Amino acid sequence: MLRSEPYSVRGGHSAAPRPFGVGKGLPRVLAAAIAILACLAAAVPTASGDTGTLAVTATVLSKSNCRFDTNTSTLNFGALDPAVAADVTASTSVGFVCRGSAPVAAFLFTDDNGRNPAGPGARRMRHASAAEFLPYGLAFSPASGTILKNAPGTLTLSGTVGWADFRGSMAGAYTDSVVVSILP
Repeated sequence: MLRSEPYSVRGGHSAAPRPFGVGKGLPRVLAAAIAILACLAAAVPTASGDTGTLAVTATVLSKSNCRFDTNTSTLNFGALDPAVAADVTASTSVGFVCRGSAPVAAFLFTDDNGRNPAGPGARRMRHASAAEFLPYGLAFSPASGTILKNAPGTLTLSGTVGWADFRGSMAGAYTDSVVVSILP
């Protein structure tokens, strides 16, 4: 329970009662609290200067992390002669290596069907100056498999243009571009 005592203001008049403990000690406590807060405020750095952004990145490797030795290769069918009743084949190869945490890496080769597909797996080269197309097949050897970590590997890409497809085709250059991927 709080008790009150009368106190006087200037001129000796009595004023309203005040709670117990409030008096001359309060200004000292208040002054001490303000001093402590001022010290704490001085310890906090001010918001001046400049700020920056830190980009944080990481790449977690799969157990098999395979990469090609080069990013480009060419499969050249050469000159296709409609007078010779035979399919034309061509092949090229590209090296690859697998790294990662696994001692033996598993891999798989895939492709995007090229720029001019007639449908899934139906690749076509396009004539250089006309809207004419020449179908061709593409095969990977090996299509998938395993290889020792850090051991060099070779992918052989083989293509075939059927005689039935080019014997009546418009003369000229035909090209396509296929993105081949090695997973993982």
